[in-house]
Amino acid sequence: MSDNHIFRREFLGRLAAAGTLGGVASSGSTSTARAAEAQQKWQPTSDRKVKIGIVGYGYCKFGAAFGFQDHPNVEIVAVSDLIPERCRGLMQACRCEKSYPSLEELVKDDTIEAVFTATDAPSHARHCIEVLEHGKHAATAVPATFGSIEDAQRLLETVERTGRKYMMFETSCFRADCHAMRTAYRAGGFGKLLFSEGEYHHYHASKEPTPSYKDWRRGVPPMWYPTHATAYYVGVTGRRLTSVSCLGSEGRLPYHKAEANPYRNPFSTETALFETSEGASSRMSVSWSMKSIYGECGRVFGESGCMTGTEYRGLAKQLPNLARPPLPSGVPAGGHGGSHGLLMNEFVAAIIEDRKPLIDVYEALAMTVPGIVAHQSALRDGERLPVPQYHQRKRTEKTGSETALKSLSGSFAQDRR
Repeated sequence: MSDNHIFRREFLGRLAAAGTLGGVASSGSTSTARAAEAQQKWQPTSDRKVKIGIVGYGYCKFGAAFGFQDHPNVEIVAVSDLIPERCRGLMQACRCEKSYPSLEELVKDDTIEAVFTATDAPSHARHCIEVLEHGKHAATAVPATFGSIEDAQRLLETVERTGRKYMMFETSCFRADCHAMRTAYRAGGFGKLLFSEGEYHHYHASKEPTPSYKDWRRGVPPMWYPTHATAYYVGVTGRRLTSVSCLGSEGRLPYHKAEANPYRNPFSTETALFETSEGASSRMSVSWSMKSIYGECGRVFGESGCMTGTEYRGLAKQLPNLARPPLPSGVPAGGHGGSHGLLMNEFVAAIIEDRKPLIDVYEALAMTVPGIVAHQSALRDGERLPVPQYHQRKRTEKTGSETALKSLSGSFAQDRR
């Protein structure tokens, strides 16, 4: 009997046993997974209210999009946006009566415990450092750092020194498929991952880029915004991308030309092949000009199983429930595949339960920095480059990222000239 026949028979057996496995997502349908989610009920662990400040209500209106204002364990103390009209809109959306003209003023409010920064991407690291320096927990939209490994190192050092909690709201981590992959991986459903893929294809047809503060989106290197893709390895396994070779493709729009954007970036699509810490490979693609059916998604392939979407195919005879955790009544699932509410709830729960959040600073940088290095590889016609590594460590130890930072920083500065 062939191995393929054995594999198929094993999988069909799992389908037949689906009703006895406590909600295993072996049928693979998204509707089945969502039905399992709907059957769960959120249980509070505390009646404490975390006092939150929210900053940023720009084009995407992310300041109010994650549902802090609807969580029973949250009190929104104050909000801020540099533009008064937007600040008033954020106050209304968050049902908050107090505002500050800037993040720098808001963080001086001693009644605020934590701040969510939904500001422009180039300011994410700087703003979170400011929040942390004022003794507050920090959460941020993606990416953790914007094209700067030096800022990544400063952010890491600030989190470690202050002891405050930090979380990056990477939406793919709480999409139904990525969550199911992570749960199956932790349960041993894949064994060693031999190959994985992640895509973030955000098609732009307009001759002008999406509006942004100080026009930061104009010509941004695709791999400076990698986390919706890299989450399909790092966010599944908790392991690392260790080296990269990346190629870029030129775009057709005017601001895709190097001379027409502030980054001198010639690429609108970048595709990277990473080596992983498991000694395998991972392909990640980010594009602004690809007309793609994929959007944000990924796939994982291991020695004993694989997943595309929420469908597990493999040799594991029993897996835990692959459905996402429940949300408090009244908290909307939100956008990006229903990930918004879950990200917000994870941050709030981490504070209340005094534990590390799912996407802490180490995981955030492990998803973000590989893209920065990948873009440099693309500028060098695919030269293979090492990726700085970020792992929690004892305070007396040096990270591998510090060594890599010294070797890469001077070289990257040369590329920018």
